[in-house]
Amino acid sequence: MDVRRTFFAALIWLAACTGSADRLAAVHADIVSDYPGVTHVDAAAMADLDDVLLVDIREADEYAVSRLPGAVRIAPGATEADLLEAIGDLRGRAVVAYCSVGRRSSIFARDHADALLAAGAASVSNLEGGVFRWHGDRRALENADGATDAVHPYDEVWKRYVVRKDKASYAPEASRP
Repeated sequence: MDVRRTFFAALIWLAACTGSADRLAAVHADIVSDYPGVTHVDAAAMADLDDVLLVDIREADEYAVSRLPGAVRIAPGATEADLLEAIGDLRGRAVVAYCSVGRRSSIFARDHADALLAAGAASVSNLEGGVFRWHGDRRALENADGATDAVHPYDEVWKRYVVRKDKASYAPEASRP
């Protein structure tokens, strides 16, 4: 147990010494290690997939601030019945799940891949780096009012992984004072 505690202390120290993008890469490496059966896809590779269904695995307030264009929100912990009803026809579609950094979406992919594949999905994967990397790479985001440049930081601890911290917001742009 002391070795594990020392390892995590070293990981936290290393994260404090690097930039947001480097820290996000370290988080992704940890996620890959924790969820070895999950397929991960980066944004560039996702562009090569046919008929992608983006699934946002974040809370409603996070989704309200911004999301990848066309994404369907599924609450973390949703049942398979709720999931399949919300997503609809999956035949031949590549399902790419994402959250802030990839942990919740990796859990989603691990726990629901079999049901999604049985329902006809061509593949199920996690978006590497989540919405934080997508936002940091200045890719398009939207909210209910259209295009946005904001991203929900989840909380103050996870905000350190947001590359463009000046764009972090807990409320949609249109509703900010």
